[in-house]
Amino acid sequence: MSRAARLDALLRQLVVVDAVPPELYRVTAGSSDVAFDSALAALAAVWAGQFGIAAPLATAARRAADDPDTVVFAESVCGLARAGTPMSAPPEEFASAARASAGIASELRLPLCALLAEAALAEARLDIAEGLLSVVPPRTALFGRRDHPFLTVIRCFVARVRLFSGDVSGAADEAAQACAGAGTEAERIFATATAAVIDGSAGRRQEARAAVSGILARDIAPVNALMSGAFLLASYAAIVGDDVRTSAAAVLRASVDPSFGQVRIVDRAICLEILTRAAVDAGDLDAARSWQLRAAPLAEHPSASSTVERIASRVSLLAGDAERALEEAMRSVALAESARRALEAAEGEILAARARISLRERGAAARRLADVVTDADAHGFGAVRRSASRELRSVGRRLPPDTRRGWEGLSAREQGIALLISEGRSNAQIASSEFLSEHTVRIHVSRVLHAFGVPTRVGVASALGAASAAAGPEPLTVRQQQIVALITSGATNRSIAERLEVSESTVEKHVSAVMRRWEVTSRSGIARRAAGQHPV
Repeated sequence: MSRAARLDALLRQLVVVDAVPPELYRVTAGSSDVAFDSALAALAAVWAGQFGIAAPLATAARRAADDPDTVVFAESVCGLARAGTPMSAPPEEFASAARASAGIASELRLPLCALLAEAALAEARLDIAEGLLSVVPPRTALFGRRDHPFLTVIRCFVARVRLFSGDVSGAADEAAQACAGAGTEAERIFATATAAVIDGSAGRRQEARAAVSGILARDIAPVNALMSGAFLLASYAAIVGDDVRTSAAAVLRASVDPSFGQVRIVDRAICLEILTRAAVDAGDLDAARSWQLRAAPLAEHPSASSTVERIASRVSLLAGDAERALEEAMRSVALAESARRALEAAEGEILAARARISLRERGAAARRLADVVTDADAHGFGAVRRSASRELRSVGRRLPPDTRRGWEGLSAREQGIALLISEGRSNAQIASSEFLSEHTVRIHVSRVLHAFGVPTRVGVASALGAASAAAGPEPLTVRQQQIVALITSGATNRSIAERLEVSESTVEKHVSAVMRRWEVTSRSGIARRAAGQHPV
């Protein structure tokens, strides 16, 4: 069999809900292609969570690699194996594999580049993962098949790279394609979990919560990387929505090993942080310290070091040592920023603000969080604004409105004042009619000006007029994007419901919502709009 045929066969066997058969991670005696066959076996072992078995197989593949195909494949599985069991490897070898990707055989380029990007992400090398996206071919077919099950997995890989890079919109588009193209149960579960974590990060809590509930309701076991990964992603989707209890429940279902030995070290650390957070929320210092102790050995791994510092900061805050908590939080931020992990850096900043508030440095906490949220807003990380707002609300402070949202970024009180400003009312007149002090009105007016990004009251009237005349449709949710993609392929509501495993009435509600947002009256109008044509 050719290399492409052997890789094709293995990838198909990995996209299942069942355990990986042990024979897949054994190299056939007398193989004439040791490098490639060792890499295949290492990938199967990684998928089974058998990192100790994968490591020597990956090392053997690297030693025998002598062409671009095997160099890239070998370093991909080495990176994935290192993600679960620390292996020594010069960083330049990983980067050189990325450079070699340009020489990969065309039929192998998509799967091997995608695997290398996933390995780079697992190794906290977001720069390499991003770079690989520029050489990954269009994700429309794999080994000549548009319905290849691993194509969905690749789309989910790409979605996660885009999310961690700060491209939430691009991540949502990729996840929507993954969900729309998912044909098997394993594909649907993993794609739904990927979409959930993107929805949660974007602040779409209702959609994320529904997806997480659906995953946790399934009777599946974490016996391979996809199923374990689905529970991990569900946990992350819940935690960005501040649902610590659900997140912890998902974590405890993500591994058959109580030490989380079958998941990557980065995920191991995050699992322990979530369990620490649950203990902290319950005020259980002993349990929190126990989870911290479990996480301590992971501190030297580059993909986990930032998380271990955040765990320490949470425990220090619970123990009443705010100064130490601040130091640990800021170390976490520095480590996350050096690895270009924007979401982790923001989480560290929120912990740092909590410590500053405990130290009565409220002004410093508010100023720093305002900067962090401004950056997060620019990348579409809506969950960061919500978490930061909660921290400041506890001490009676508020974040500036999101200037990108204008009217929608204002509270109901501020919207009322914005309308009065547009009518030409003075602060004194607004104070009198709304039974507020002029000082309170001045604060509200400043927030209205900030929300619309204008320096004067006249600018508010202009902005409101422009917004009412040219308001565009709200962006679609990930689920609605999935449904639009299926409508454009000619699917009926019934077939969409079956594909997405929801009721037909739920599909109908989503279709109606899309029609309202896009101001069209038919499914053909949706299809034309999706294709970039003007709807009629």
